[in-house]
Formats: sequence, C-alpha cells, structure tokens
Amino acid sequence: MKNSILIAMLVLSSFSVIAQSKNSIPKISAADVKKMIDTSTGPMIVNFWASWCGPCIREIPYFESGVEKAGAPVRLVLVSLDFPDAYQKTLPAFVKSKGYKSKVLYLNETNADKFIPIIDKNWQGAIPASIFVNNSKKYYQLYNQQLTEKGFELELKKLL
Repeated sequence: MKNSILIAMLVLSSFSVIAQSKNSIPKISAADVKKMIDTSTGPMIVNFWASWCGPCIREIPYFESGVEKAGAPVRLVLVSLDFPDAYQKTLPAFVKSKGYKSKVLYLNETNADKFIPIIDKNWQGAIPASIFVNNSKKYYQLYNQQLTEKGFELELKKLL
C-alpha cells in the first residue's frame, strides 16, 4: 500500500514538473521590469494587461501591428498581470490562441500596493497601462488607460 501511494505521488509530481516546463511564459519581478525599462537601449513599449481585461485585449493587436509597421526597431513587451492560477492553467494557451508575436512576460507579484510604486509611482493601478520609453532620447510616457489606435500611432511617433 505504501509503495502504491509513493508511486502515485511520484507520478503526480512528475506531471506537475512537465506542466510547469511547458509554460513558456517567463516570470518577472517588478524590480526586473523597472530594470528592463531603465536599461533599455532602444525604443520600448511595456504594456501591462490581463487575459480577462477587455480593453487590454482590444489594444494589443494594434500595438503589435503598429510596431510592425513602424519600420524602426521598437520592442513591445506584454507583461501579464493575470492571477497565478491563470498563469499555470490558461495563460499560455490564451497567448497562443491570440497569436501574440511580442515578448510576453508574467509579473510574478500579486500585491499591487508593492509592485506599482516600484515600476512607476504615477501608475494608478488600472489596466491596460503602457509605458513608452526611449532612453537615448530621454523619453518616457506612462498611460494609465487604453489607448485608441490613433492615440497609439501618435505616441509611437513621439517615441521614435
């Protein structure tokens, strides 16, 4: 009986390891996001979103197509604020089903009172939120709401 329980536990734990290794979305901390923004060597857009956020899902396609059409190297990073259970169960399949081409990361922190001021003290906590940064031009702009497609195009021109 003990051997059966031990075997069952080993099998279940191996499935857990396999499931975790199949999740191709890297986890990132707020400090890592801030460092990525501060040390970026080219134009970059960091978009904070979640799979359950309608405005987020509506703006990502024109962010991606706008960056592609820009003809300049702009890095678009999509930082998911999905709940931990979604990260484990549904987020990778969601990203794949949407066909996102940009780098997708998962913010591995859940306490907004702690992670928001690390990333940007002016972030009001709503999503979508986007940071446009071009350190070589000393350009930085935070948006605390969904951008329209036209608004995105105008901001992208400023970024470049």
